[in-house]
Amino acid sequence: MRICTRQSLYGFLYLCVLLLTSACVFAQQPVAGRYPAPTPVKYALDRVTVLYGTTFMYEGVLLKNKTTNVNVDAMKGRPVEEVLKSILYPTDLLFLYVDKNHYTIVSRQKKDHKAENLAPGVVQGSVEEEETRTISGTVREQSGTPLPGVTIQLEGGKKWAISDNNGYFIIAVPVKATALIFTYAGMERKKMVLGPAVNLNVIMDSKVLDEVVITGYQTLSKERATGAFATVKSADLEKRRISSLSQVLEGTLPGVVSYKGDISIRGNSTFMATSAPLYVIDGFPVENTSYDFNFKLKDNVPNINPEDIENITVLKDAAAASIYGARAANGVIVITTKKAKAGTTRISFSGDFAVKPKYDLSYLNKANASELIDLTYNYFDNDPAYKTNPQQEANRLRNYAGAVTPAVDIMLQVAEGKITRAQADEKMNELRSMNLYNKQLLQLMRPSANQQYNLSLSKATAGNAFNFSATFRNEQGYQRSDNNKNLGLNFRNTISVNKWLTAEAGVYLNYSDSKASGPDGISLVDLINDQQPFEPIFDQNGNPLPLRNRLQPDELADYTKYNLYSPNKIVSDEQNYNLAWTRNLKTRAYGKLNAKIRPWLTYEGMFQYEKNTGKTEQLMDAASYYMRDKMNSFTSLDAKGNVVYKLPQGNAFRNYGNYLRAYTLRNQLNFNKTISPQHEIAAIVGSETREVKNNRDFMGMFGYDPLTLQYVPLNNTTEMLNGMVGLNRHQGRLYSYKDLQSMGEVINRYFSFYGNASYIYDGKYMISGSARYDLSNLFGTNPAYQYRPLWSTGASWIISKEKFMEDIAWLNMLKLRASYGINGNVAKESGPFMTVSYSLNSLTNNTTGSIKSPPNPNLRWERTTTTNFGIDFALLKDRISGSVDIYQKKSDDLLTTVTIDPAMGFASAILNNGAMENKGIELMLKGQVIRQRNFGWDITLNGSYNKNKVTRVDLKPGTASSLISDGDYFLQGRPYKALYSYPYAGLNNYGEPMVYNLDGVAVNAAITNPDIAVYSGSLTPLFSGALINNVNWRNFQLSFMFVYHAGNVMRTDARAITGLPNSASFVKGGADNVWKQPGDELYTNVPRISWEYDPRKSSFRDAYYRYGDQNVVSAAYIKARNLALSYSLPKQWIKKAKITDACIRFQADNLFYIGFNGEGIDPEALDFKSGSRSLPIMPTYNVGFNITL
Repeated sequence: MRICTRQSLYGFLYLCVLLLTSACVFAQQPVAGRYPAPTPVKYALDRVTVLYGTTFMYEGVLLKNKTTNVNVDAMKGRPVEEVLKSILYPTDLLFLYVDKNHYTIVSRQKKDHKAENLAPGVVQGSVEEEETRTISGTVREQSGTPLPGVTIQLEGGKKWAISDNNGYFIIAVPVKATALIFTYAGMERKKMVLGPAVNLNVIMDSKVLDEVVITGYQTLSKERATGAFATVKSADLEKRRISSLSQVLEGTLPGVVSYKGDISIRGNSTFMATSAPLYVIDGFPVENTSYDFNFKLKDNVPNINPEDIENITVLKDAAAASIYGARAANGVIVITTKKAKAGTTRISFSGDFAVKPKYDLSYLNKANASELIDLTYNYFDNDPAYKTNPQQEANRLRNYAGAVTPAVDIMLQVAEGKITRAQADEKMNELRSMNLYNKQLLQLMRPSANQQYNLSLSKATAGNAFNFSATFRNEQGYQRSDNNKNLGLNFRNTISVNKWLTAEAGVYLNYSDSKASGPDGISLVDLINDQQPFEPIFDQNGNPLPLRNRLQPDELADYTKYNLYSPNKIVSDEQNYNLAWTRNLKTRAYGKLNAKIRPWLTYEGMFQYEKNTGKTEQLMDAASYYMRDKMNSFTSLDAKGNVVYKLPQGNAFRNYGNYLRAYTLRNQLNFNKTISPQHEIAAIVGSETREVKNNRDFMGMFGYDPLTLQYVPLNNTTEMLNGMVGLNRHQGRLYSYKDLQSMGEVINRYFSFYGNASYIYDGKYMISGSARYDLSNLFGTNPAYQYRPLWSTGASWIISKEKFMEDIAWLNMLKLRASYGINGNVAKESGPFMTVSYSLNSLTNNTTGSIKSPPNPNLRWERTTTTNFGIDFALLKDRISGSVDIYQKKSDDLLTTVTIDPAMGFASAILNNGAMENKGIELMLKGQVIRQRNFGWDITLNGSYNKNKVTRVDLKPGTASSLISDGDYFLQGRPYKALYSYPYAGLNNYGEPMVYNLDGVAVNAAITNPDIAVYSGSLTPLFSGALINNVNWRNFQLSFMFVYHAGNVMRTDARAITGLPNSASFVKGGADNVWKQPGDELYTNVPRISWEYDPRKSSFRDAYYRYGDQNVVSAAYIKARNLALSYSLPKQWIKKAKITDACIRFQADNLFYIGFNGEGIDPEALDFKSGSRSLPIMPTYNVGFNITL
């Protein structure tokens, strides 16, 4: 019943739109014999149009009360001029030939008329009775398409006109008039100087795109917008090589922060819902959600070729973004792709070749061989057990520590009496010179190399515009097995079906095929942390050596006794094992219809369909360490003591599937009316239907044969309960069917009504408003929350157009803006009904269900209320321009975990109970430092400040460690992403770390109370921005950009001080400062070294030192993100080859950075919470070319 009702509603709405369209379009054409004589001249002319295909332009007042007795149908076949004379001459009207089949009708009397009932393309206003002449013509855009609704105004006068559906206009002007001004939304203002000619052919250029706001629903002049927008045009993108949308957005727009892989607009406004901005491409919201390996939905940046982008508009405040309703709280990024321009076929081809050198492993700041040997000496020289009973201590360590490092082994040999201390010193000195990080580890890597090729074709005529582009990328990773190939195809075609109907269709395809080390593959960082610099992975002949394992002697004995699979791990072999192949096919197709009902009223029908299919296949090779360890883990003995492998022998195989299907259907009416030069109204109203469906599946197999595609099913799961007898480290766990098979599905549906309207008075006072109703299966069933609109209002004032500003010559533009409104956000995996996860019981093989979330009829969208004040300005003939915005975002009804009464069956639930606030300032400043014919220098400075604060939250951390190290809790009054630390109090006289308890006393004791934690600062930057320089000299172009982030904190790379000296994770610098003897605590904060088998260590010593506030430093930095130099070949060099443009370019990315932490840390290569360094971000060097025919 509900389905029928919905379909009926859709059908009714669409029928109304079609009927409206039909009525408006066809009612204008009279039918032969249907009107009696005397006939109004207007209808007679309409009949001439039907019979002869002519069009007329005239002032509406001219035909008022004019009638004719001419039977037009009876004169059919006679010359059209004869028919027109018969109709017009008796009524004191004349006709003028314009071009082809177009005529202008004027009065015999040379005086102006006051317009009372204007037809399209006629004159309004008045001038004193003086000698006039009639100017007529056609207005077109660059592609040749006529432009209806263009305002034509007499310069310095009140006379004006509007072009009709065919772009034609007529205007009577004084003979002394010197110029006409042509204005149209999205086009450059055009001034035509009048001469003897009375017939004008006017071509209007597309407005500079940073002066146009494209919201996805409509196109507005930036001058007349009330919201907070920011734009990037294609000319800015072409100045540097860009391979992804994330690179496009970084540093180019204030308020848009690209930080450590995440893109945010004006801070974070949610705890659990979608935090990514909404992406819109060519008017359609784009879905790019997928499941990760943990089966969690994540939002991805959409795939698009940056060379296809014509314009990017970011909608930041409520007035700009509220039209998108329940998905606009995080901001909206609107992307418009390139459209063909009139002229000959345009063909462009470009190629880029980029390389990154091998990693500089010295950045990881590990202790070198000599420092680790000193630490080893320090540990054993200060170990009481080693001094008093060295043999016993050596036995204990060998039994519990397993395979030890060469340095530790030497010291144990001394304790065992196998060598003397002097001999040990000699061996240690040999190890000091063995720093194998940059020698042997680099043999496992290769330089990263990328190739990218782009081909584009475009052609536009008066009736058709065609675009096609193809992009191919081949990326080779640092590991020899890593490779990614990507092919993108983009097709777009626009057809003018007739004078009132335009159709557009487009298809985007993206296919990627990648190979890389998958889950459970080898990690280069882990390898560096585990291996010490004097532990070789290759022998002197280059043969691979196994890594040191951590098995204890009794464990190794079992491997030999039962002839189990080898526990050795050889890195060079492991690089070729457990590889994952991922193939993705993403398709986006759309169609649009645009019908001109009247010059001021159009209908748009739009439909988009998206389909993404992703498959990841991982073969776990039987020879890999992972499979050997897995086989050994699930091993037991039968009654006779024979080894029984519970897992099928051979390879294992994993298959991950990711699928997305989505569609969007929109119907919209656009109203854009210039009532007079003083009054303009624009409005849209429409409905939108959307559905997004995400599916996933997973299947794991053992005993898999890649040739026959066969596998061996597992035996009864109860047989998998026990692992290898006596080996607790390798105790197997239960393998159930749900470990090997999994499926999931999420369907989100939306139905929306929306509207937007704006009014402009005298070209300088603007008000706007919008509202949207969103219905969705994501919202609760409570009617109180189902029909709440999301809305906004805004106003702006162009002060520079006021008369009292006319004498300020240095001020070209000054505009004030203000807006207020409410946007929404949704959690894509939430729902109002109880959700249950089903699985197969491991023991009974029956289906069982577990409740994931209780029912919540009050579930509603998260609301963000935004207040924005802004100012736009331009000075000194536009040499200096910019904008400043101040905003406040208050987010309420945020989904968060709330503690509830356990009697309800749940200890906690996800409810709309959180609140958050963002306050900020944004600045954009552009300056033309030098503006000469052959030399130019432009500077752009972007800056933003955002302060985030949690204002309401219920769930509190239970322990200090859960707040400090886990970081999954939020405290009221602190930022959403905050860093908390232990209040470090230094060392006691035993070299053990201490913290201050709640009484302010330094103690070396376990404290679990979360109130002990101290707030160290925000993990996200408060200040972000960029400085962009563009220098042009003759045919050379130089562009360089610096990005900066500041106001946030991070932990330094303090490693755990337990695990030494058998570990390589101790950082350089700390090795010299480690506590060695009583009294050292007076000048060092680094505790004494220990390892996991040290009976003197405490369970909390690592956490107190590593997560203490003494290790918190500034995360501010400035980085030279890119430097690009290009050279355009002179025209005389290339014209013989019929090449229009050609250039060569060089670019370098990430050349250097300046960190303000005093530790030599690149904040982009560090885990802020743990303080662990990752592999460094290496410079990228690129050469490329571009040719246009």
